[in-house]
Amino acid sequence: GSDIRVSLLRRHLMLIANRKNSDVVLSSVPGRGAYGAGKSKVAGMSFLAPRALTVAEGDAWERLRPFNEHVLASGETHPFAQKFLDDIRRQFAKPVCDIGELRAAMGRAMADIVLGASDDGKSNPSADIQVLFRVVQNPVRRKLFGFSYRGRRLRLYEQLMRRWTGSADSEQTLIARARVHATSVDVDEEALLEQVPHWMFTFTGSGTDLLARTLALITSRADVHRRVLDEIKNAGEPSTVETVGKLPFLNACLLETGRLFPPVTRTFHRSTSGDDKDDEIVHYFPLLQRDDALGPTVHDFLPERWLEPTLDEAARSSNLFLRGPRGCPGQDLILFVCRAASARLLGELHLSGRSRLLAHDPLPISFPESDARFTAPEETS
Repeated sequence: GSDIRVSLLRRHLMLIANRKNSDVVLSSVPGRGAYGAGKSKVAGMSFLAPRALTVAEGDAWERLRPFNEHVLASGETHPFAQKFLDDIRRQFAKPVCDIGELRAAMGRAMADIVLGASDDGKSNPSADIQVLFRVVQNPVRRKLFGFSYRGRRLRLYEQLMRRWTGSADSEQTLIARARVHATSVDVDEEALLEQVPHWMFTFTGSGTDLLARTLALITSRADVHRRVLDEIKNAGEPSTVETVGKLPFLNACLLETGRLFPPVTRTFHRSTSGDDKDDEIVHYFPLLQRDDALGPTVHDFLPERWLEPTLDEAARSSNLFLRGPRGCPGQDLILFVCRAASARLLGELHLSGRSRLLAHDPLPISFPESDARFTAPEETS
């Protein structure tokens, strides 16, 4: 329960070890409170998008936060949800056998939802964004070989600018919605474009991990699998947004999977005052969300906990989308995407999977990635 201080190569780190202290840090308004974005996080994002919301502070954060919330429709069903659902269903028209195929399908859906149709038929924004974020997340690769990725970064931003300037006001993509809304934001166009890569990576990064792990857990537990299939069957026509909104248990499975196996495992802050000024503050979410003090079922897969009128301690400890001012503005959209893809794969393509490690509680701390393998009847392949 006590925070852990570590000195490493003249760097001072503080590992947050309980939720109360974590909440104090996460609730601080960037640039206005006692904590800001960590140096590690700023250094990484500066390679790709130095003015991204995730590292913005002060006035910049206060302008960019509403912009991101508007484009991504935080807290509501996205106004382009039906078009997005059509995109998802098209890209998940065939079964997948592993997380690699899931990531590829999510990448194609991302390109449709964020950018729309490719403007040259050759670009692969999904591959570009995955490669660039691997550099963002790897300080050694960034320092030693970052120069070799500049061409790929330039190519990505050239494509973003073409789609930004070439999209029609009526086009139902995130980048078109961003361009239309740009006139009401006191931020230059280049800074607004720097918000887009993070939207893109959420699909192929944390979104794919959450989807794959949820599918693996559901299909490894007969009772959960049966309940999800019954819910999908009874929800209505699968190609409508209204149906995707009638899947509370499936949504609870996503939330519970993210609690147990957070796809984003850590984030970094720094103190902006006092003796600890500029110390790197590390939140390691598997440690925070699996604290035995949260109750006897903290290591168990219990989606039902998310359907109770009052969430239990384990659910309240979840940092799947962070909390407070740094909370993910796109959480409702990515949950919609994951629900729609799951319903398509499970309810229509009859995906199945059997992991012995995931079939029983308590669950391991780390997700067994090799167990995210799936099969489907031959007639749907």
